[in-house]
Amino acid sequence: MATGITESDVWAAADALLLEGARPTIERVRQKIGRGSPNTVSPHLETWFRSLGARIQDPRAFAAPPEVPDPIAQAAAHFWETALAGARAEQAQAYQQRWEELAKEGERFAAQAEQLQLREAQLLNRERDLQEGLKVATAQLAATEERLRAAEAQLRQRDMALTAAQENLADAQGAIQTLLAEADQARDRHAQALAALDSRHAAHERRWLNELDGERGSVKRLQARLDELQAASQQQADQLRQALAAAQEQQRAAEQDAQAQRAQALADARQRDVEAAAVQESLQASRRGEADLTRRLAAEQARADDLFAQIRSKDEQFSELARRLLPSADTPDS
Repeated sequence: MATGITESDVWAAADALLLEGARPTIERVRQKIGRGSPNTVSPHLETWFRSLGARIQDPRAFAAPPEVPDPIAQAAAHFWETALAGARAEQAQAYQQRWEELAKEGERFAAQAEQLQLREAQLLNRERDLQEGLKVATAQLAATEERLRAAEAQLRQRDMALTAAQENLADAQGAIQTLLAEADQARDRHAQALAALDSRHAAHERRWLNELDGERGSVKRLQARLDELQAASQQQADQLRQALAAAQEQQRAAEQDAQAQRAQALADARQRDVEAAAVQESLQASRRGEADLTRRLAAEQARADDLFAQIRSKDEQFSELARRLLPSADTPDS
């Protein structure tokens, strides 16, 4: 089982290297011993170097045995001095390197300390911000709790209002059920009344259609009568024109005939007026009888009105002819 090296092992290896004329280094000491880590060898070797001066002052520390010749002793002393100088230089170099490392480590520690100070300042600022945020959050929480209490009060009021509304809704539903039952009864009555009304309407529609057919027949008869009157008026107009021409040629000779024709024409005109009035009365009676059918008979009524206008125009023409004939007949007596 391997054991750790001790200080005497390191010192013995360093003394052997020094006597061999080599500078004792950590790596050479490890090779000389055959084991050990640099971290273990380094402190023991430093202790060896620190005690090296006192050992040099002791003549017996590195004195050669009596049987060693002087040249060999001188060479050993020379090697010793050379090794001691190298060890001192190496130790100084190690010290300088260690010092530089310590300086760099100090700078790194200083930078880390500065960073730590900055971090501490940031943490202090963060702590102040957190405290301020905590105060604000506490105030907001208090306000939220106050709003929550107000909301709970409103919720209780709404619950009470909802309970009252539900009671009102139950009453309203009962009233609605009653109204629905009444509406069903009214709908049944309305359906019965509508059926009766449809029946009456169908009967009235049949009666109105029959009356319309009758009125249409009356209109056709009136139209035929108007056509006859128009033909008669035209014939009378022709006769009057002929009579007027004959009266102009034989005015004095045909005076009695003209007077007779005039009288006859006046009588015929009066007869036509009477007939037209009768026709007008018949048409008015037809219009009163078909008050709801006026739209359908508009065309026929317009045509009848036009025929009446033509009859009146003919009557006016006959009257004008009569007025023109009367002065002509009275002229010889004047």
